[in-house]
This record gives sequence, structure tokens and C-alpha cells, in this order.
Amino acid sequence: MTPKEKAKDLYDSYWYCLLQSNIEKRNYWSQQCALIAVDEIIKEMNSVMLPNPFKQYWNEVKNEIEKL
Repeated sequence: MTPKEKAKDLYDSYWYCLLQSNIEKRNYWSQQCALIAVDEIIKEMNSVMLPNPFKQYWNEVKNEIEKL
């Protein structure tokens, strides 16, 4: 899965969980939740893997989420 596809997948997962909110709040919170998830993945990977071969991928996912 490309970073762009993964970003959209994470975003969509949270978007559907927030269906009770209005569209602006749903977009904002979907993005924030997806960013938190990616930050946690990067943090955990950094704590167990040196060097981290997947860091670039997850940073690209994070950049794509920020574009949504």
C-alpha cells in the first residue's frame, strides 16, 4: 500500500467513526486521530528498531494525512 493510500485508509477509518459530528468537525478529528496513530507507530518502531527502515514510509503517510 502506498503512503497516500495508507493515509486515506487511516483517515477514512476515523471518519466513519465520527458520523455523528458535522462535516468540518469530522474532517478535523479524522485527520487528528490518524496523525496520532502514525505518531504512535513511529514512536514504537523507534524504540525497538535501530535503524528504522520503515520510518520514511510512515513519515510519508503522515505527510499525506496532513494534505487531506
